[in-house]
Amino acid sequence: MFDATELCRQVGIQQAALDAWIEAGWLRPERARNDWRFSTIDLVRAQFILDLSGPMGVNDEGVDVILGLLDQIHGLRRALLGVTSTMGGEKASPRTRQAGRQASGGTQRRGRGRHVEA
Repeated sequence: MFDATELCRQVGIQQAALDAWIEAGWLRPERARNDWRFSTIDLVRAQFILDLSGPMGVNDEGVDVILGLLDQIHGLRRALLGVTSTMGGEKASPRTRQAGRQASGGTQRRGRGRHVEA
């Protein structure tokens, strides 16, 4: 865990930028006494925000959208892991996979008009 001063030093930002990112909801540190405590995930996220808003030239609205999508992806991955763990890690049989392909349309066009199994 890092305090605000250490996070700012490692990321290379000023305290004012950190405060703005917290206020925008881009970082969600834990409150500890009179200071914030940041995890390694917060550190990596702050570096990503800096890359987006700096060299990549993404404006604040774009950063907000990108972080929202990133959070959704991570949420979906957690949900998928939860589903697969409740299934006991069972793998689908070839018959189950074939039924799934047929239910989803069976074949797709790829390349020069050839049909291939999905």
